[in-house]
Amino acid sequence: MWGIAVDGAMKPVNHDLILIQDEIRESFDWTLESDYESATSLVAQCNNPTPLLSFKSKVTVVGAAASPGIVPEYPTIVADGAIGAISDLSKVALIVTDGDGTPHLEKALNKGIPICLHAHGDNQDSWTRILSIIDENQEVLLTHQTPFEIDGMHNPGGFTDGDRAVCIAFALGATEVELVGFSIDDVGQWSGVTDEKRKLIKLKWMSKVLQILSMRVDDEE
Repeated sequence: MWGIAVDGAMKPVNHDLILIQDEIRESFDWTLESDYESATSLVAQCNNPTPLLSFKSKVTVVGAAASPGIVPEYPTIVADGAIGAISDLSKVALIVTDGDGTPHLEKALNKGIPICLHAHGDNQDSWTRILSIIDENQEVLLTHQTPFEIDGMHNPGGFTDGDRAVCIAFALGATEVELVGFSIDDVGQWSGVTDEKRKLIKLKWMSKVLQILSMRVDDEE
């Protein structure tokens, strides 16, 4: 669809994108063991085909604070429930999700758009639910957030669906990334059910990840 097959070569463009995941775990008091257990369980249970993905030009990444009615001009990666903001899906190359983009994510499944399904320590119920509602033809790219090599999975770096989508875009060869619907001050309307105070803390970490990539969100001071 978009180029060569994703394989073991999908690596982070900066190793700091992996190192910051340790800082994030420590700040939230999460364990590496739970992240690893979730990841290995996911890869064992997912038998879906891997998408064909690579980029050689500008890529748009759409986040949860996007305004509705977006018609992408460039190949586009969408963060989870923000798929609800997209009016024309023809340029959407990938939906990046950890499974909590209800109800908008579900409406986009099984429609020929590949998804990137992410494992972290406390979302096993979410990814299990996604696996239960996708058909055998749904293309799935699997990601994790551990420093280990896990066959069948990738760690391009990042933390939230939004900044992970940016990491993926660069890891797959994007020459430039355009951010649409990114904010560090507001919880976007496409975020699904979330703890607003906790989400705002996560958005600060998202900003730090983007800074590693020499990017910034428009509402940053």
